[in-house]
Amino acid sequence: MGLNRITLFLICYCLAISISYAQNEDAKAEEDNRRYYSVNNTTMVGIGTANLYDTYLSPLEYKGFSLRLLNERMKKTSWFNNKFSWQQFIEVEFASIDNPAKNANEYSLLAGYSWGGHYNLVQTDKFRFSAGGSWSLNGGVLYNQRNSNNPASARAYTNLNLSAIAFYRWNSIMFRGQLDTPLIGVLFSPEYGQSYYEISLGNSVKVINFASLHNQRAIRAYLTADIPISKYSIRLGYLGAFYQTKVHNIQTHNYSSSFIIGLVFESINLSGNRIKNNKIIDSSYY
Repeated sequence: MGLNRITLFLICYCLAISISYAQNEDAKAEEDNRRYYSVNNTTMVGIGTANLYDTYLSPLEYKGFSLRLLNERMKKTSWFNNKFSWQQFIEVEFASIDNPAKNANEYSLLAGYSWGGHYNLVQTDKFRFSAGGSWSLNGGVLYNQRNSNNPASARAYTNLNLSAIAFYRWNSIMFRGQLDTPLIGVLFSPEYGQSYYEISLGNSVKVINFASLHNQRAIRAYLTADIPISKYSIRLGYLGAFYQTKVHNIQTHNYSSSFIIGLVFESINLSGNRIKNNKIIDSSYY
């Protein structure tokens, strides 16, 4: 009789634990469904120095200044138990540069887009470290004012990149450091002496090339500090982009260092039934 009571007690105890666990899981799932992940959005301008070299156009390095317009978005997701965040960059950079004798000019225009994400590996109250990767696409042109036969050189490349990012909070200021580097990709490069007129006529053999550490090396360093001032947050920082290639005996590099500043804000994107059923956000449309 005593054994039956013990068995009945154990069965009831296990059922109670199972029901409690199921209720907790349902409550957690319901809470996750109600949770909205905001987008950290900032638009920045940057000014700094530029150093460009392209033996297709000239054997000399050209140096000058660069202007940059940059938009960054970052959002935490529910993937991998809320440990994954995606990141997007859209940027345009213009550079005006001179040869060492200051008697010839080049102008560069380069646009870029990248999308990727990071998995959170370490997190404390003040520190967070994540690693991941991204896909990037860049295109532009370098124009030499002195050349007549080949006055311009096109830029086009796409890569899969490795990325690491770290955050540290000191009082109300959030510091961030990020490093990105390409692993493999594809780049456009004519052969030495091949004109773009020839390429336009169909002589485009070997202009599309596999890119990796043997012919393309780059690193992008991104250091910022978000400082709250009254009702606003200001992002100050440094962006260093260093890119070089060696393909078909043509060597190029594009080095730039910029001081950046911009406004930061958080936004929540809602649509469909999520905004109709939301009782906190009052839409002027829905």
